[in-house]
Amino acid sequence: MPLGAVAAVCALLVGLASAMTLAGIALAADGAFQLVQVLAAGDVYGLDARILGAAAHQGAVVLAARAGETDTHTLTVLLGVGQLLLPATAWALCVVLTRSDRLVCAAVAMIAGLSAGATWFVNVSEIVLAAPLTTVVAVCLWQPRSWRWHDTAVAATAATVLVAAYETALATGLVLAIWAAWRARGSRQALDRIGCTLVSALSALSLGVAAWGTRTGSNPTHSQSLLYFVVSLEPWPLYLGLAGIAAAVAALGPWLTGTLRLVILIGGCSALGTAALGLEPGPVTAFEARGGAAIAAFALELFLLWRWIERRRPPRTVRSWRPGDRLAVLVPLALVAALVGSNVQPIRTWSRSLDAFRVEVDRAPGIRYAVGELPSNRRDVLWGWTASSLSLVVRSRPDAGILVDRNPSLVPFPADDTREQLADEYLWRR
Repeated sequence: MPLGAVAAVCALLVGLASAMTLAGIALAADGAFQLVQVLAAGDVYGLDARILGAAAHQGAVVLAARAGETDTHTLTVLLGVGQLLLPATAWALCVVLTRSDRLVCAAVAMIAGLSAGATWFVNVSEIVLAAPLTTVVAVCLWQPRSWRWHDTAVAATAATVLVAAYETALATGLVLAIWAAWRARGSRQALDRIGCTLVSALSALSLGVAAWGTRTGSNPTHSQSLLYFVVSLEPWPLYLGLAGIAAAVAALGPWLTGTLRLVILIGGCSALGTAALGLEPGPVTAFEARGGAAIAAFALELFLLWRWIERRRPPRTVRSWRPGDRLAVLVPLALVAALVGSNVQPIRTWSRSLDAFRVEVDRAPGIRYAVGELPSNRRDVLWGWTASSLSLVVRSRPDAGILVDRNPSLVPFPADDTREQLADEYLWRR
């Protein structure tokens, strides 16, 4: 893959994450409640079966709070570093590491763009980080050369976080454990063999933690909603995009010829264009897309494994397709750019809603219903039960008002006890 294309894809992904971070989108969905819990406890907040993923998300906030930082705007940005910039960096690393194979790099870039465009508005979800970290390990295992120290360090670090990151390890961890053990067995280089054995052991451990987590720590309602959106194929642009990526990769590879290749390519590109145009980024879409993002990561993992197995077989003669070489650069670059572009206006709209929410919190003291105070076109930050937590995060003085949800879907604490959840020194000082 040309260096310019790799740099462009990475810049788009990291640029989107940076824009979201500075806009405070780490507070979207459950983010405000999570930040309040982290600051109140002074430690990482999350389920035991996902605690390492939560530590990666929240580590910068915990360190800053322990160092005495009380500006909730700064702490919100730091939360975005873990919840947005870290996944973006992981995806960018995958793109860089697969540069030697244009088709594989194209597949990774397209899945990264689709995952980012569809899910990053609910960056508090553990799958936002688990998906790229799973791909990081898979990409390291896919590498044709023997591992060096930095390969071992990257793969082992990602595999360590995945030990307690998300229950999808029941599927992805199993593949990584078997793949790493297979590679270790066939390796003739000591460091490569040791590194792969370590990754296999960590991935096997993630299976046990995930199985334990599904039995002891998961919210049944949460699991049911995740399954519902997968079975119902919502949001449809995500699944149409996955189908388009599969078709484009099949057509750009060496497996098809003639008219069939052209038909599959046109169909795949049409699906990708429709998906990019139909996607409506925002918290609701991102919430629905979590299961699809997990499926995408699993499918990409299997694709990388298959390509690794193919490379181990005796080489076969295939007819080269020169236009395919150029399209393998243009298609992923266009898709990532379109998906990033589709998030620009939603980010601005959400940021304006956050500003309006802050104004209403500071305007008058007392407890008020958020829906009654915010204009109808400035309610994007409302999430059904987190308004009271968000009020604590964005207040500029301790006696500011508290906006609450009229019919909350969850009541983490009574409205009258809201001020007790966070010390008075934590204020929004931008």
